[in-house]
Amino acid sequence: MNQVLQTYRQLSQTPHDGVRWACLLEATAPKAGNVFPGQSFADLRYRDFVDAAEIASQVFGANPDRFSTSVLEGTRQVADQIGTNVNLGILLLLGPLVQVDQTSGLSNDDAELIGRVTETLHSLDAADANQLYEAINMAHPGGMGKVDEMDLADSAPPSFLDAMTAAADRDQIAANYANGFEDLISCVLPMLDQAVQQSQDILTGISIAHLRLLADREDSLIERKFGRSVAIEVRRKADFDHDDLHARMRFDAYLRTSYAKPLNPGTTADMIAAGLYCLLRRGNSNPWRVNHESTDISR
Repeated sequence: MNQVLQTYRQLSQTPHDGVRWACLLEATAPKAGNVFPGQSFADLRYRDFVDAAEIASQVFGANPDRFSTSVLEGTRQVADQIGTNVNLGILLLLGPLVQVDQTSGLSNDDAELIGRVTETLHSLDAADANQLYEAINMAHPGGMGKVDEMDLADSAPPSFLDAMTAAADRDQIAANYANGFEDLISCVLPMLDQAVQQSQDILTGISIAHLRLLADREDSLIERKFGRSVAIEVRRKADFDHDDLHARMRFDAYLRTSYAKPLNPGTTADMIAAGLYCLLRRGNSNPWRVNHESTDISR
């Protein structure tokens, strides 16, 4: 058990508290090319991520039977209160994990957890597809463009999972939907856990894990917005000594200043947030579900 995370595990005794702390920790860590305290984008500030973390916590804490309802409501509240797409990718990744957590807990056995996530994703129906597509279109995610098959601007297909499978080769979140979150659980989780343990500091560990992921694969948000050649260049430049603080700062400056707009590795950050949720909640408690008649989840 990673003792560096123990304080935050104790603060994450329920799924919605786990959502809050996973989102806050991900946003606070000084990850290269992302928003964090002291670093903003023209249309996005650290405070926006703090507000979005609380929204995500509250909508998942409301405990609907289907995670698509939480994703849509979270996206709607972020659009109304913040006015820009802050956390669509995080909501899409957290949704299936929270639903599994609420019903059966997040198993410490990787194969078992992948199986439970897969079952949850295969249970999505046309009503779920409509809600998830509405959330995606409401958030206007950057660089989505238009594709020939199952375009996000079209009406929702009967199977949201089919649509995500069709997009798996161009989007990391879609790829995880297609494989039952196998990449997140088998690759991202151990990488994140190891980085936090090695650094003995949670925020530094998150930042280093983010860099290790960037050196391992192209970030799909960068690829959609800037093209594959730029995404490959970012991956190549991310391959350096991640323990070197000055090297991390130089890479961060490269991402922010080398092009007309910042190269924001946002999908990789979304994967980190989902990985943090798993690390905070795995083994934390038995299956949890709100008793609406006797439990007050308001803050």
